[in-house]
Amino acid sequence: MAEVYDLIAIGAGPAGESATELAAFFGHRCLVIEKNRPGGTVTTTGGAPTKTLREAALYFTGFRDRDVYGVHMEAPPDIVLGTLQKRTVSVCETLQKVTADNIAKRGVEYIQGTARLEKDRSVIVTLPDGSQKKLQSKTILIGTGSRPVRPKGVPFDIPGVCDTDTVLLRGWLPKEILIVGGGPVAIEFATICNALGAQVTMVDRSNRLLPLMDGEISNHLSDLFNKLGVTVLFGTTTGAISAAGDKIKVQLSTGATMHPDTVLFAAGRAANTEGLGLEDLGIHTDARGRIAVDEHFQTNVEGIYAAGDVLGPTLASIAMEQGRIAVCHAFAIPFEGVVDPTPVSAVYGMPEVAAAGLTEEQCRAQGIDYEVGRCELNLTPRGAIAGRGGLLKIIFRKDNRKLVGVHCIADIASELVGVGQMAIHCGGTMNTIANMSMNTPTYSYAYKYAAFDGLRRLSQTKRPVTA
Repeated sequence: MAEVYDLIAIGAGPAGESATELAAFFGHRCLVIEKNRPGGTVTTTGGAPTKTLREAALYFTGFRDRDVYGVHMEAPPDIVLGTLQKRTVSVCETLQKVTADNIAKRGVEYIQGTARLEKDRSVIVTLPDGSQKKLQSKTILIGTGSRPVRPKGVPFDIPGVCDTDTVLLRGWLPKEILIVGGGPVAIEFATICNALGAQVTMVDRSNRLLPLMDGEISNHLSDLFNKLGVTVLFGTTTGAISAAGDKIKVQLSTGATMHPDTVLFAAGRAANTEGLGLEDLGIHTDARGRIAVDEHFQTNVEGIYAAGDVLGPTLASIAMEQGRIAVCHAFAIPFEGVVDPTPVSAVYGMPEVAAAGLTEEQCRAQGIDYEVGRCELNLTPRGAIAGRGGLLKIIFRKDNRKLVGVHCIADIASELVGVGQMAIHCGGTMNTIANMSMNTPTYSYAYKYAAFDGLRRLSQTKRPVTA
């Protein structure tokens, strides 16, 4: 007979981990099935590896302080590469162990293997040795994550042609790299490679970097890329790609030809839903394999839920909340679960870009009468001391002064944006920010400058016009 569980999560990423831990806390028997490693993409090929590479690149190249102190120090490439790889593996293994320990401490069972769904919420697990186990569960959560999109016709078998997973397995640092894409991951790799001394060219079919971010911040990043020597070709795609000795020949849609030693495709992700048996159960998916769910993250098949990247690319923090909401609904757990309506997003380039709430473009599209407050970070005491700049931008409604958006490009933008996100979440106004007492010198003090700037702009627009 099949073993019976209250909840089986397929995938040990943020969604599966948070869902099973919550259910187990309320006394339900839970199991996680993972094909690869605990933690999912975050600890294997996504968050942890790229962010570790970023920190290591900053350390080895002195990237942040080059312009401040006029000293350019670099370690030899062979030392850099070995240390980068060793450090990345160490961080990933640490986070994978933390995830596995957290699952075990909550009394959640764990199986390494590949899962396939069958009728009546049965799950067939193929173990690493090829044997199979049949399990059954009252509730199933699909959290199998995503993978990089591999465009058809691209010869990924050529050495040097990579996606964002395989680029981490390379045994050499690029000297000249072509990055296809203009989104968060493309930005991260572009700045890492630039800091490590590579000649970087980016091609993207859109008309600006980070098209989902605020336009002013995007333009600020493009200007910075120009200063760094990163070439960005908008409205451009790749054509034929072939090996050319130790280089790669790439034909661009503009008619130009490039010969980099590395081509990185970093444009989009696809849901990992193949082989799960969704078609046989009649679970609805779209053309990209993404699973359709209701407001409780339940599929059209009762008792089967989905969360995380299988619904569409999302943040780990959002995937965790989705998993918890699914569990609360499935087991009638009396928690007020809701996905944050104002989530924080961040791009971990050098510098970072982060945002929460509405952009100026979205405000205009929604007909919101708004004003903006800005602060150039190099004009704050902390920025002057550190010798680094950036921009903090807060957007607020003119009628009631409530914050609706915060956007930042700076060394620690991902940390800074949290203050604004909390203010938006709690219904804070520009007066709330202006009246807050903050340490100085700190980058967070920039909120005070931005608030005063916004209030000054607001008062100027209200002044009567005199002859």
